[in-house]
Amino acid sequence: MDITITINEKKPSPMEQLQSPELNPPNLLTLPPEIQAKILSHLAASFGRSSIQPVLRTCKTLHEVALPISVSEFRNTHESKVQGPCSRLRNAQFLRYILVSKPWLAKHVNTVIFGQISNGDDEESREYTEGGEPDPRIATDKELAVYRQHIELILGQLPSGYTDKWCNHWMLDLKRGTSDAQISLILLACPNIRTILFEMSRHKSHFVRLLNLVRSLVDINTSIHTPGSEWGDGNHPDMVIPLSNVQDVFHETVNYRSGYSEFDMDGPDLFALPRLRFYECILARGNDATERRFGDLPRGSSSVEEITLHSSSSTPGALKKMLRTCRTLKKFEFTHYGYDMSGLMTPRDILHAVLPHADTIEDLYINMDDVWDKGWNWQDNPERLYMGTQLRELRVLKRLTLGMQALTGMLGAKHLNHTQVAHQMPMQIEGATRLVDCLPENLEYLKVCMCGLGIVEQVEDLIKAVEEGDRFRKLTHICLLFNGWTTEKEVDKSQVRLVCQAPGVHLEIDFQNPIRAAFDLGRTIGEEASKQPCNVTSRIHAQNRRQHYFETRGGSETTWYSRHL
Repeated sequence: MDITITINEKKPSPMEQLQSPELNPPNLLTLPPEIQAKILSHLAASFGRSSIQPVLRTCKTLHEVALPISVSEFRNTHESKVQGPCSRLRNAQFLRYILVSKPWLAKHVNTVIFGQISNGDDEESREYTEGGEPDPRIATDKELAVYRQHIELILGQLPSGYTDKWCNHWMLDLKRGTSDAQISLILLACPNIRTILFEMSRHKSHFVRLLNLVRSLVDINTSIHTPGSEWGDGNHPDMVIPLSNVQDVFHETVNYRSGYSEFDMDGPDLFALPRLRFYECILARGNDATERRFGDLPRGSSSVEEITLHSSSSTPGALKKMLRTCRTLKKFEFTHYGYDMSGLMTPRDILHAVLPHADTIEDLYINMDDVWDKGWNWQDNPERLYMGTQLRELRVLKRLTLGMQALTGMLGAKHLNHTQVAHQMPMQIEGATRLVDCLPENLEYLKVCMCGLGIVEQVEDLIKAVEEGDRFRKLTHICLLFNGWTTEKEVDKSQVRLVCQAPGVHLEIDFQNPIRAAFDLGRTIGEEASKQPCNVTSRIHAQNRRQHYFETRGGSETTWYSRHL
């Protein structure tokens, strides 16, 4: 006879369940608020659709943590994911949210990304409310009164009364709903913005005046703390300076014919932002006007430490004045877009602009087209075609990427048929310095682009110096990038017999085809699904493509020769 005994166990109470780690394993709600915020911050993506909004509707605890994160980044770009006007309605909704509905959130905005803005003359009028009807009044009188308070708080710090006229003009444009007025107010009213990404816009007024305002307030605030100055009597409080916490600025255009035509207006004013450290621009055009406006900035007044100019052109004077404003320059990258010959600059010009920062610059990346860059009377000053021994004066330089001609005065190919000018070029400039005699001694990474067979002998000298250990003791990576489309006509790859026996030194050799070389020069423009142009280095529209570009530039798709010893 089988006997079954049933024991009724007492179930734990709800309170016991909460207190028991076995019954209630750790979850998101049990973590400290700062850890929750760190986790949820990854849902506020810069690209694509943000996933933070659904978290706001989960529970009160996560709502409180996620709400500041939900406004940490404001993105308003063209719906087609290419350059174009930003939405005025979205601007108005964001302003209403952070300045009227929940004004305490304005301090949590740290990234602003916007497309082309306008003062209204050429704005698209197809802005719709959720009901599908045009919104006839983007801001109410109550909202406009709040906006005026923010504007008057900042503009009222200036000693002259001219700001009254500007304030009234700004308010009128806010009532009209122009994107220029809206974006400028967002930038004015959010005190902790760290990053600004935007597209070049013409016909803007308030944005330009806002940047000028920041320069004026910085100058006055400096004067306040300068004994003997007009304001230096110790009776004035610190100025409230908008954009004073911005550290990172990126701006771009996709107009390869005209380039960033407003660079002379935007660039110098951005360099005057008091805490800016990272500056990047696509298709910058440095002309005489750029030189004059950068010249208005005092030497060493800018906090910019890293400058990247993609597919850009500049006059020597404009570049020199730009770099002289930097107090401490650590990185400079310049890729020359050869279509625009009005801003022609040679390797020697770049070196002279960089030399004042010889004690601070650690990373130098220069990529120039050895064919396009000969559209000037080089015969009178052939030494400008290469940098020479002054390059050694960059005493703390760690990383160097430079073309063969800029280093050695030698062209990388005999068959240059892109322009008639190229046929007149000699294969080597007489008196040019050898590779081992111009490289900085503390170099750790060297990449030579646009190589021809003429550099092989000079690289052998460099390898010998590295193997002997008397020079270039920190050099651990040497990369040569040959012009495969020309070299292959004359020599087989196997004839480039370079071996480095120095322990820990990585020797890499690649051959590029013309498409890949043009890609590295920034000539090609990627396309999104809409078939509209999108620059491959864009931080606004091409995050994944940009990342792939930086991971693979300066090489072939597959490295055919790579050796570690």
